[in-house]
Amino acid sequence: MNMEQWSKEESLLVLDLYLSKPVGMKSVTDETLVDRAQLLGRTPDAFCRRMMQFQQWYPVLPFDAGEDVFGDDNPAVWSIYFSQPKLAHREAAALLKDFCIGTLVLNLYFQLIISTMNEKVPEVMALARQVKRPAKEIVALLHVYAALDPFVKDHPADDLAIPSVYRQLWSRYADDMDKLSRVAKYVEGHYPPKRVRKKNEERK
Repeated sequence: MNMEQWSKEESLLVLDLYLSKPVGMKSVTDETLVDRAQLLGRTPDAFCRRMMQFQQWYPVLPFDAGEDVFGDDNPAVWSIYFSQPKLAHREAAALLKDFCIGTLVLNLYFQLIISTMNEKVPEVMALARQVKRPAKEIVALLHVYAALDPFVKDHPADDLAIPSVYRQLWSRYADDMDKLSRVAKYVEGHYPPKRVRKKNEERK
């Protein structure tokens, strides 16, 4: 994937942050912005540049839902979500989980061989516990990546409805193991999000 291009899913994660209070541009040093950029394998500067595009399209806040501000040049993510920040936040939270879990599973994919990708493998079980997903879901995602792998002929991806997030992750990291390893290490240390980790620690 061209790192200057932003998918709809990534753009929604930027817009969600733009719409968070205080609404508008966030600093390149903003903790949440830096964290989100790192989780996506992006730089904070790139994240800010994308956010600035949203500011240019409609810089005046608060938004008046009665105004006709959407032109043909505005991306769909803008016109769909800008007047619905709660919807943007809900969907962005789910997407961020998909990106994080997808990154960790992809990193694991390159540490295993196809014949060992099952629910009883210790690495699979450990990752399932970390992300709080059934081991069978981790295995299913491993096989999604196998379908995207051109060197695995038994798992063709052409006929599969593979979610866009996983195609993006494969495109971004499959030829850059060093970057995948770095991003996966960051995700391991910062996922689940701080709020969730704090609640879990309080329960112990």
